[in-house]
Amino acid sequence: MPPRVTLPPTTSDARRIKRSRMLSYALVVLAAVAFSLRPELFGDPQTQPAHALLHVWRIVVGIVLGVSALAVQVVVGVRWRADLRRDAADDREAAGNRAPGDR
Repeated sequence: MPPRVTLPPTTSDARRIKRSRMLSYALVVLAAVAFSLRPELFGDPQTQPAHALLHVWRIVVGIVLGVSALAVQVVVGVRWRADLRRDAADDREAAGNRAPGDR
């Protein structure tokens, strides 16, 4: 298998990658905030029936935010690689002069 050469991203790809990283960081921060919420901050657990739900939902929300941060990075990476493959395929087709009348 020949070694793979990965080209640097174009300006639009670099912008997309930077925005996706910022979005991922924001999602991770929100997940950390959701995980750090303590149900005791919202009152006495004996008097509030929603207290048990807060325990469960903060964990669920934290996991969903963390997984979505990972998904953003995966989607942007897959899209970038697909664009590289498409551009490489376009370059291969246009590499030679195939019209016999132009020779």
